[in-house]
Formats: sequence, structure tokens, C-alpha cells
Amino acid sequence: MKIVSVANQKGGCGKTTTAINLAGALAKLGKKTLLIDLDPQAHASYGLGISSQAVKKSIYNVLTDIPEKRCALNGCIVNVLQNLDLIPSNILLSTLEQELKDKEDAVSRLNQVLSGGKLNYDYVIMDCPPSLGFLTFNALRASELIIVPIDMSAFSLMGVGMLLGMLELIKVKIFHAPRVNAVATLFDKRTKYSQTMLEEIRAFFKGQTLDAVIRNSVALKKAVYKGIPVTEFEAGSNGAMDHIALAREILQKEGDLEFEKAMEDTKPGAQEPEITPAQEGPLPARTESPILPASFIESIFSIQAPTAKDVYIVGDFNNWKINDESKLSKINEGRWEKRLNLTSGKYRYKFVVDGEWQLDSRNNEREMNPFGTFDSIIKL
Repeated sequence: MKIVSVANQKGGCGKTTTAINLAGALAKLGKKTLLIDLDPQAHASYGLGISSQAVKKSIYNVLTDIPEKRCALNGCIVNVLQNLDLIPSNILLSTLEQELKDKEDAVSRLNQVLSGGKLNYDYVIMDCPPSLGFLTFNALRASELIIVPIDMSAFSLMGVGMLLGMLELIKVKIFHAPRVNAVATLFDKRTKYSQTMLEEIRAFFKGQTLDAVIRNSVALKKAVYKGIPVTEFEAGSNGAMDHIALAREILQKEGDLEFEKAMEDTKPGAQEPEITPAQEGPLPARTESPILPASFIESIFSIQAPTAKDVYIVGDFNNWKINDESKLSKINEGRWEKRLNLTSGKYRYKFVVDGEWQLDSRNNEREMNPFGTFDSIIKL
């Protein structure tokens, strides 16, 4: 089960529309999908034909600690269409932060519920509120992937740094690093301004901008009024085709092998990593190992940290996970070292020294990441 949050604190960017129709498109492609409405305004619930006034059990009842109001996750699920279920929202959700303010696990409550709920879904899509508060933090904490819808307006990228900063905080404090992808929304191909804004988004997010672009479509607005995904309302519309393209791209990126096999005739095969010349400089050192297959290169990462108790190496090569396998060994006089067997390619990485994330000070090659900070870079 893969958990995806659709998040952007800016209103009017198509966030809820994206959440509803991404969920609908995944369901249309045969993936069993659950949409969770985390916005107290309950717009996603309304967009799927569920009135908040008629809702007896919502995501609030799953997360609350009040015994008489609490309900199991499965007791709140509403079937919408084939392969598509919904956990609706309610205005009571806005009181949850106050209820849980003294609970140590408050910011991980949703993560605990989803990880322990034994849900039988391929994808869980969460529509976050247009803010960076308690509910959004819970969603980001529980997610593997964050989709950031960005509309074609002068304010589109303003404040995105705050969202990415929250993700950086989660990475540093909780050691959880969900992937981030931006998707352009409300695109009007007739205007040069939209094309300019699209180029700005792609420049800001670089390789983390999805190729799918959500165009302006009247069908999207009509589908919300009808309370169904646009793929069910008008399958041939731009809105439907764009969200199907978005869903397909996510499936491909998430490694859905069954999907990729079915799409071989329409999608180009994955490209081999670019092989670059050996990196100059003292670190990371690289040696060809006679006991490893020719496709692997032994890479030595080291850092000088005399007073450190624990040092880890995290990066693209281990999904940024801090565990025993990523821990460095203390060699002598405060020098820590880790040897990794990597294939040719480009990798981002950092050291984590007693919980503090640090660049490799002996490697001058680095690039900015979507959080507004830098990662060290190694090319093999």
C-alpha cells in the first residue's frame, strides 16, 4: 500500500481537484484506491457526492481520543465507485489539534492508524487542508510521496518553500523523507504566461516536476458539481486525459511492474544511468573491487567527527534511511568510515552526526534540493 499526500498551503491551486481525480484515475486503471479527506471544509467529500451534514463517521472519529466518538478506520469507509472508497471529513476535524495538544504522539497519529489498520488498498490518497498546520503535518508524516499542485499564477511558487521546509523538518526530526513531485495545474496552453510559469516550476523543482500537466477544463468543474471523478463524467475531456496521464506517471515512478509491462508499447523503456568519469577529489574514494561484479564500484565515505556518538550515511542509494546498515564505523582519532558497493550513476547524500544532517565538507560537489538546502553529490 502506497500513501500519497496532495498538499499545498496556497488556496485555489487545484489541490482538491487533483486529489479527487488522481484517486479516480488510479481506480479507473484498476488500482484499489482510498481517498482520505483531511480538510475540515470537506471539499473532497463534496466532490465525490458526500455531504458533510450527512456524514455520521469521518476521519475525525478515527483520530480522536474521545472514547464515545472514536471509531475504527474500516467503520468510516464509504464506497464511491468500483475500486474507489472515501473516508469523508467533518468540521469537527478542526478541533482535533486542540484535543491532542498534550499527546506525545499527536503528529504521528495518522501514521499509526494507517500502518496498523491492515487496509487492503493499492493507494491511499490524502487531500490536505490549505495550510501548514497539525493535519498537514500528520499527512506528510504518514506519506511516502507528496504531490504539490502548482497553478499558473504569480503566487504559485510563493510559500512552496514553507511546505518544503516542513518536509525538511520531518526529515531531520523524525528521520522520514517522503519523495516530492510537483504537478502544474490550471494550465492554459493559449497563453504565453502559462508557458512561462510552467518553465519557472520546472526550473524550481528540476527533475521532480512531473511531465503530466493538468489543463484548464470545464469538465473538471462540472464533475465536481455532479459529485464524481472527471474520468466517470467525461472520459474524453482534457481533465480526464490529464489525470489519467498523471496516474500513469505515478504508477511508473512507483515501480508498478504490472502496469509498466502493460504499457510497454506506449511508454519508452527506462534509460540506463549515465556513466560519468571518475570524480576528482579526496572523497568519496572509489576503487574497483576484484571480488565485486564489474557493475559495482566500492565507494568509501568518511567524515572527521571526534566527539560524535553515532554517524550515519544517507542518500539516494539507501532511500535516506537511518538504520544499522547506514551506520559508519569509528576508525581512529575521530574518523568514521563506511564502504558501499554502488552502481554507476549520480547520487545525493548527507551524513547524520548525532541527529544533525551535514554535508560532506571534503566534497565540494553539491546541489540544492527541493527543501532549499544542499546535498552532497557523488558521480560514479
